[in-house]
Amino acid sequence: MSFRTFARRAAIYSLALLFGAFPMSVALANSLMLIVVLLWALSLDGTDLREFLRSSWANPVVRPALALVLLIVLASFWSPASWAEIGGYYKKYVKFLLLPVFIFLLARREDRAHCWTAFGLALLFTLVSTWLNVWFQLPWSRTYNQGFGADHTVFKDHISQGIMMSLFTVLCAHWAIKATSNWKKVLCWLVAGLAAVSILVLTQGRTGYLSLLLATVVFSLAMLWRRPQMLLGVVLAGALALMSAYTLSPQFQHRTNLAWQEAQNHSAGTVTSIGARIEVWRFMVRQTDFDNAKLMGAGTASYPVLARSYFKDPKFCDAICPHPHNQFILFYFEQGLPGFVLILWFMGTIVRQGLRYRSTHRALMLAFVSIMLTSNMTHSSLWLSTESHFFILMTALLMASAGRRPPSSAVQASPA
Repeated sequence: MSFRTFARRAAIYSLALLFGAFPMSVALANSLMLIVVLLWALSLDGTDLREFLRSSWANPVVRPALALVLLIVLASFWSPASWAEIGGYYKKYVKFLLLPVFIFLLARREDRAHCWTAFGLALLFTLVSTWLNVWFQLPWSRTYNQGFGADHTVFKDHISQGIMMSLFTVLCAHWAIKATSNWKKVLCWLVAGLAAVSILVLTQGRTGYLSLLLATVVFSLAMLWRRPQMLLGVVLAGALALMSAYTLSPQFQHRTNLAWQEAQNHSAGTVTSIGARIEVWRFMVRQTDFDNAKLMGAGTASYPVLARSYFKDPKFCDAICPHPHNQFILFYFEQGLPGFVLILWFMGTIVRQGLRYRSTHRALMLAFVSIMLTSNMTHSSLWLSTESHFFILMTALLMASAGRRPPSSAVQASPA
């Protein structure tokens, strides 16, 4: 085996480890990401580099990703932020630049299977730990709240765990549908059910609730669109399960009612999750009106600088000055209309590619986009470390087979 071949295989195996690491540790994920890139660079020769450039440009999701990176760099030159602050934003968004590398390394289906397995095992360990956390104090858990009716987030925060567990739920449903034996089907459906219940009953993230709801609806619609009787049965069963979760889960009921109360009783003098988001909207409207920033934005890393000068209340500023808890607002505020269009283009390419696959794979990809939409509307998910790891890496995994067969092919290679 040549050194370049060894480096290429080592990069791929390191990438598989990365898929198992990022749900649990940002530091380990960042280290593995650096190792993947270095090994990939060592594996290249002139021929490989040309193939990388050709295949990367052929993948439809790479173009909006690179265009967004270019816009972020260009918007730095009219930003009021310091170059140190702008450099921090470059670190946040550098994973868009690495997306072509991940896609290139995941060209083979068996390599993608290793990554799916690693991600699945990481989420399965998180799920088991979440349930065990109800009765036992686990040393690796970030929460120590035994008993039902409390938050049992194990790694990261409840938002990150909620959105990743939502994808894991539909992924298990996807595996159940594809399973070749009855015991595998039953096992996958059981894990999917436990994952869904863990989101609704054992964690407090409203983003997780919304992500799970939208992902399961989209997955069901994509799978059963041509079978209306089964679709109706699934919808009724889902509605019954949701009402049961609301009735039986104090956590789900409290967080849902609290969101409605916060929206109704919002005031500028009280810091709440929903109220803070309302204030961000008001700030954005005033800022774009005053600074004529509607077209090209106020510049990369400008949001925290301008927010600190606008929000005088320290408590409010602590909550919403670092980021606006909405990725679409963040791109629109800093990169203007082009940034908003590019992130929609990025997500649209995943939808378009998903529509070219068979029903199970199409359902999985569309469910993933629905989670991305929900998370980015309620959080700055492409700016935050764990969530950006999740969305960029899963995009690479789902889109790695795109463009590898002629468009006329009825069914492309499986993404999962």
